[in-house]
Amino acid sequence: MSPQSNIHAAFEEWLNATQPCEAPRPEDADLNFRRYGHALAVLEMESDYLVLCRIETTPQQRGQGHANRLLKLLTGICDRHQVTLLGQASAYDDNGLSQDDLFAWYGRHDFEVDCSRRTQTPLVWYPHKP
Repeated sequence: MSPQSNIHAAFEEWLNATQPCEAPRPEDADLNFRRYGHALAVLEMESDYLVLCRIETTPQQRGQGHANRLLKLLTGICDRHQVTLLGQASAYDDNGLSQDDLFAWYGRHDFEVDCSRRTQTPLVWYPHKP
């Protein structure tokens, strides 16, 4: 199977495991959010990897492991299909994790944190940066 077909198969598995949902904020209406339990995420396909654009839980559901379960689902999909996952690791507001806590959270899930100056947004890679 080619890397491109692996990416398509991984994305299809993602779609089958999640449900479409509305964006939590009007300014995010153009993003394709999907729900897995009480966590929301936006996943997109690139030619060489999947991109996790956003992952979040509602303030009432935070601290209960919902985003952990969603990220575990995604890393499992990537492992099964031998696909790299790129995450945009930016703390968007003061309601969620701080930037340092966000890096630590991704690190606990075996992501490689990339804070190089080449990109404006800090990136995380699973299982590793290609």
